[in-house]
Amino acid sequence: MNCMQYLNSFFSQILNNDRLSPTHISMYMSLFQLWTINRFENQFRIVREEVMKVSKIKSVATYHKCLTDLHNLGYIIYEPSFNPYIGSLVTIVETSSIQRKSRNIDSAIDKSLNSFKDENLMDVGKNSPNVNSIDFQPPHLSEIRMYFQEKEAPMEEAQKFYDYYEKIGWTVARKFPMKSWTAAARNWLKKLDRKEL
Repeated sequence: MNCMQYLNSFFSQILNNDRLSPTHISMYMSLFQLWTINRFENQFRIVREEVMKVSKIKSVATYHKCLTDLHNLGYIIYEPSFNPYIGSLVTIVETSSIQRKSRNIDSAIDKSLNSFKDENLMDVGKNSPNVNSIDFQPPHLSEIRMYFQEKEAPMEEAQKFYDYYEKIGWTVARKFPMKSWTAAARNWLKKLDRKEL
């Protein structure tokens, strides 16, 4: 498949995918450009600063979220290295496999949303932590590790942070649905700094 067919297929698919924002499209186009520069190699290395500059993404958290979303939706295969001197590996996925994966993800999401509605419709008036949590997507451990690495925090703290919030269901004060895991991570690191003083 030539590069124009890849792009045409990508753009025809994103018309039907409400989960992709302009930032995701910008990220994909940046990766596609780097893929062409790397002469369409199966896997190629990326450096965060370069991709952020080309895609015009200013936030590191947004950068990691877009890469993870594109990976989870099957548009790319992303293998983070956690080493800024090596760079992470990316593979642009052939579009026919994206369509199959997208259909599988859509049906899985529809099933989970239906079960979520069934379980929680009766609890709308109560202060259940799960009622509004559908807007929040818990981060992957790799995203948290990258964030902590960027803040020059110990990697074991990234694991502790992830384990703690996984255990309490990504809630704040064990009651309210979390809205921003990066805000929680900033607070975690502030408390860590205070302990070290």
